Amino acid sequence: MHRKFYKTRNKANRGYFYMAQVIDTDLISNISKFIDRLNKEAFRIDAIYLYGSYAKGEPHKWSDIDIAIVSQDVPEDNFDETVRLSVIASQIDSRIELVLFRPDDFIDENPLVWEIKKSGIPLEIEHGINH
Repeated sequence: MHRKFYKTRNKANRGYFYMAQVIDTDLISNISKFIDRLNKEAFRIDAIYLYGSYAKGEPHKWSDIDIAIVSQDVPEDNFDETVRLSVIASQIDSRIELVLFRPDDFIDENPLVWEIKKSGIPLEIEHGINH
């Protein structure tokens, strides 16, 4: 485990601040492997967020790794695509739980999106995770 600093947007002052989180090195490695695999599958990612207990710095023994992906490649009915990508994710780390959004659906009126934007960590992507 080590301390990482993530740049994230603070909506209160519309500026940026740095948030310290203790993140497991294996967690970052596995998320990065998953993103690399999606790149090989030619799945475009517009945004990706780590949310839930890991993002809040409160994981426990049975915590899953909550990942939200925003992509123009997500079909309107995304069930089959969610299953397909979840199979890929489970080959890397069985704790990864995905939720997919189309850009038009990633809006604050959706309670889950609001929570992801509020407490999630947006991950910068360039062939994996920049950290």
